[in-house]
Amino acid sequence: MHRWLILLVLTSVALAQPASDDRISLKLDTSEADAVLAILNANAARQPVREEAWQRLFASAPYQRLKKRESSMRRDFSDDDCRRFVLSPELAAQRESLAQTLDRWKGADLRSAASKILPYLPADARIRASLYPVIKPQSNSFVFETDTDPAIFLYLDMEKSQASFRNTVAHEMHHIGLASAARAYGKIADAAPDPQRSVLNWITAFGEGLAVLAAAGSADVHPLASEPEADRIRWDQDMKFWTHEFSDVNQFFLDILHGGFKDKDVIAHVGYHFFGYRGAWYQVGYKMAVVVERKYGRPALIEGMTDPRKLLLRYNQAAAEINSTGPVEKLPLWSDEIIVALK
Repeated sequence: MHRWLILLVLTSVALAQPASDDRISLKLDTSEADAVLAILNANAARQPVREEAWQRLFASAPYQRLKKRESSMRRDFSDDDCRRFVLSPELAAQRESLAQTLDRWKGADLRSAASKILPYLPADARIRASLYPVIKPQSNSFVFETDTDPAIFLYLDMEKSQASFRNTVAHEMHHIGLASAARAYGKIADAAPDPQRSVLNWITAFGEGLAVLAAAGSADVHPLASEPEADRIRWDQDMKFWTHEFSDVNQFFLDILHGGFKDKDVIAHVGYHFFGYRGAWYQVGYKMAVVVERKYGRPALIEGMTDPRKLLLRYNQAAAEINSTGPVEKLPLWSDEIIVALK
């Protein structure tokens, strides 16, 4: 998994999206979803599913790269598993809705979604990616191989509105754009000795919260304005406890620095737990971004995006200044030992 997340042969539709801004270059490839729907349609018509149809699915670029990504996450994902999923009664019942959703997504204005988040990226950032709407068992969307061949996998969600779809695309595109402009930080992190290196890598996971703000377009807009009301309510409820999440992540960093984990797999287990359902990496990252932008302006925030050490340092500085004015509820601060490690 690329750090900014802590990390066809047969193409039915491969559309280069025109863009007036040369920083944006997008390709929509629906070949995996098209192949799955072809199998579902054959089954619905009570026609035999020929082996060629399966090979078309297995040979598609989105499927091949999805298998590669799942393998990198140490998840089992075999062709036989895929066959069972595609032939399941549950998926058959969703056939028509899936086809309608895919048709809507094919007509989406991806360029405008990319343009929306450019104000929250440095001038040298580039958004160049393949977008893969996919029909798969897990309902998550994510980016992959942002350093080499950036891809955005989009779970084909039948209940997702056009506005929600655009917000998801914008969120994932921010990861792509930020990764293109933050390679210098990656070299810094890689060159650091353990345990500092582990902390430097994990603080990039706050990019989830940064992407939430970028996709919203402003700190004055509800971060989930494009999402269903239930999602907004849950976000608001969870944010009431963001200081608790902050404390947990602070302790996570301290435990790393103190050698409190027996190996990297345990660190990864705990770190991935903070993703959750828009968990700590989202909530704390978003809150830090809002505090820094409102206190020092967007250029300071963007500087902290490309070098997340500066995000935490600027946040601590802003929080200390805000706390000195005497608000009823004080903003939490990162522990001095963590600040020293970042410097």
